[in-house]
Amino acid sequence: MRMQLLRIGEAAERLGVSAHLLRHWEVEGVITPHRTASGARRYDPELLDALSIAIKCQQAGMSLSVIAQLLNGRRHERRRLVAKQRDVINRQRAQLERVAAFLDHVLECSHPVLRECPACQDFVSSAP
Repeated sequence: MRMQLLRIGEAAERLGVSAHLLRHWEVEGVITPHRTASGARRYDPELLDALSIAIKCQQAGMSLSVIAQLLNGRRHERRRLVAKQRDVINRQRAQLERVAAFLDHVLECSHPVLRECPACQDFVSSAP
């Protein structure tokens, strides 16, 4: 059974991204599509899977260079990169939860001026 290779526009449409993005990711070393004899790019199911992973990684805040390492690296390197990004996300989540709790307090704060509120002052003077 012959594997179906998609043209760049078809791959982009299937992934919900632009063909320009796929070309850019190729230049950045994130992916390496197959090429026809005339140089046209072709995308197989394995490359589409890698691109789906790359899109999710970018949504998680990973840079293209890190995504390229993740897709092309060895298992121990992938684990290290993923653990590092997970730690970044967990720190961001903790900071967002802290800010959300502060905003909840501000909604209920009875002080006429926020500078007069001890809880508001604690938030402002705490470490970022």
